This record gives sequence, C-alpha cells and structure tokens, in this order.
Amino acid sequence: MFHNNKSTTMNFYRPLGLQDIVTKKCEIDKILRLASFEPDFKYEKKADKKGRVYFDRYKFLGKGFGVNVHGFRMMDTNEQGEEIERFEISDWGIFAKGHADTVASHALVDCDDSGMFYLFAEDLASKNTFELRVNNALELLDRYSDLRSLDHVLDYEQTLSEVDMALLMTEGTVLLPVEKSPQQQFLQSVEDQIRKELIEKSRAGDAAAELVLAQMAQHSGAILGERLGNEDLLTVLDGYFLNMEEQTGVFYVLGDIKTVDEITNAATDEKLYCMNISATETMVTVYINQKDLMGLPTAGMRLMGVGLLQGFVTF
Repeated sequence: MFHNNKSTTMNFYRPLGLQDIVTKKCEIDKILRLASFEPDFKYEKKADKKGRVYFDRYKFLGKGFGVNVHGFRMMDTNEQGEEIERFEISDWGIFAKGHADTVASHALVDCDDSGMFYLFAEDLASKNTFELRVNNALELLDRYSDLRSLDHVLDYEQTLSEVDMALLMTEGTVLLPVEKSPQQQFLQSVEDQIRKELIEKSRAGDAAAELVLAQMAQHSGAILGERLGNEDLLTVLDGYFLNMEEQTGVFYVLGDIKTVDEITNAATDEKLYCMNISATETMVTVYINQKDLMGLPTAGMRLMGVGLLQGFVTF
C-alpha cells in the first residue's frame, strides 16, 4: 500500500491522474467511500478480541489501477439502541497492477521507520535484483503471525515466488532503439546466458563463478568507458534497471517498449499510458500521465524514466 506520505519528494499520485484530486476533500472522500463500501477486491483478517475486523479494500479507477483503504469494521449500537456496523478508515493509498506476475527468488521482506513494507528479491528470468513497496502488507503480515521463530520466517520467505508489480513513472522520454547487427544480437544473448548461469553458481557458493563474474564486470566496465569517450551514453546502453536508494522503491529505467495502451482515470478523466517494457530482460508494466511523457510511445522504441516500483505479493 502506498501511504499518503508527505515526506516523499516525488509525486506518485500524478502517474495515475490523481495529483489534483487529492487536495479536494469532497472529491477524494467520495472515492474513498466507494473503496470502503463497494470494493472490487479486498482482504480481511479474523475479528480480534474487541470484535474489530481489519481490512484492506481496493477500488479500480481505471484499467489496472486505483485506490485502497486500510481500516477496520466492527458492530456497534447507535443512539436509538440499534445494532449497526461501524467503519474506521486509518489510511489510504494508490495501487497499480502489472500485466503478468514476475517469478521471483531469494525473497526478503523488510519494514522502514515509517511502517512501509518492502519486498527485496531477484527476478528469476533476468537475474536482476529489485525491491518494491508492498501493497498487500496486511495480508502478508497476517501470514507472518503464525511464524514462531526467525528460521520459520526465513523459510517462509523462500516460498514467496511471485509478485505482481508495476512502475508509477513520474517523468519519461521516448527514445530511438539502439541498432544492432544480427551478430551483435547473438553475441549479446550468449553473454547474457553465461552471466545468468554464473550468478546461479555464485549463489550456490561457487567461488570460481564469483571470480569470473567480477572479471566480466571489470571487462564490460572498461569497454563502456572507452565507448563513452566517443559515443553518447544512450547509444551505448541498451537499457538499465537501477534502484538508486534502498527502501524507497524508486527505480531509474531504460527499456524496450513492447506494448502501449492509452487508458483513462474514470474519476478525473486524465489520460494515461500503460506500457510493458523490457529493461535488461526484466519485464515491467509502466503507468505514466500523458502530460509527463516526452515523445509518442510505440512498440519498438525505448522508454527512459524514473518512478516508484510497487506491487502485490502473490499467494
């Protein structure tokens, strides 16, 4: 759940077309009431000793994205002595879903000082590491409540093997693709496969594989440095998928655009793009406000930008 956290320096409401409405109490209250009483999906814990049922409720505002509310419900009596159900909302946020789940490995869950939960993992397909803000933290914590020791927690986290993630991009630019010959494409695919196999061996404790990985990184860095002396950075790099600061979920990405959808926020009528991109072989669904994208996105072009990686742990 992305909390309404004033400390963030980036506006993650804007990619989903909600920047203006969050300051209009009457309009945002209407949306949050819909999320509370007419959710499209939800998660609820069992009632506690005081009869409170804590929940996360989610309401779509467009194709694949919306708002969520966190709180509890309980039975109460009104002034006439009639039994009624009372709702208390403690927080709200935004969410966006990806087009397909990402298969992950080596998962680890952590919490920052503000109570925000993050999942750290490795994309099994690309071997890229990533972190995302967890939207369904209540459901995740509910499952942790049955674990009695650190060993049980670590064992459980190894079963967290799928995530539904999307990037809320605050600014983006469409770029031309890097032209490569068939031979260059073949050599790159072979190198990528060797790198993935070495990463697997290194994780299993193979010291020789770890050494070869370090040598490959040093060699690639030297070649990159040489080329940057004569070429522009964006013609040298095919793509990148970089988390600049831990426990922020903020990623800088450059990747190939695979699909493009034009979508609309039903509450604000703002126009958005939803794109699937491949950033160094990690598939990411990106949401961005059309006002914040330079260029016309089409399949085959590249997308460069920065945003928040958030999502759901899939159980």
